[in-house]
Amino acid sequence: MESRYGPLGSGGQTLTINGVVYSLSELLLRLGLDFGDSRPIDVVTLSDGHYVVRYFDAEDQRAVAHEFNADWRFLGETRAHIAEWIGEEAYLDWLRRVRVRCPAQL
Repeated sequence: MESRYGPLGSGGQTLTINGVVYSLSELLLRLGLDFGDSRPIDVVTLSDGHYVVRYFDAEDQRAVAHEFNADWRFLGETRAHIAEWIGEEAYLDWLRRVRVRCPAQL
């Protein structure tokens, strides 16, 4: 993902499409990617007139690159597990520290 779109987080926080400036949150909303556990990362303009909005899908534990054009047409998606960025050992250590409450104990 980073070889095509650059380092994660290196993109912008706004994007102008057809003269309208959109914030990252507005882009996720417009693209239908604003579900409860999505977290915006950045947006990248590609040289071929395509755009990529990157976000973190917390449920899936993956960084997602959603590619689209100026007509808002979906062109493709790339997903990569967060362990690929922080390393398997760091990811497992993070999981051990996360406090999760069992629904049966509520």
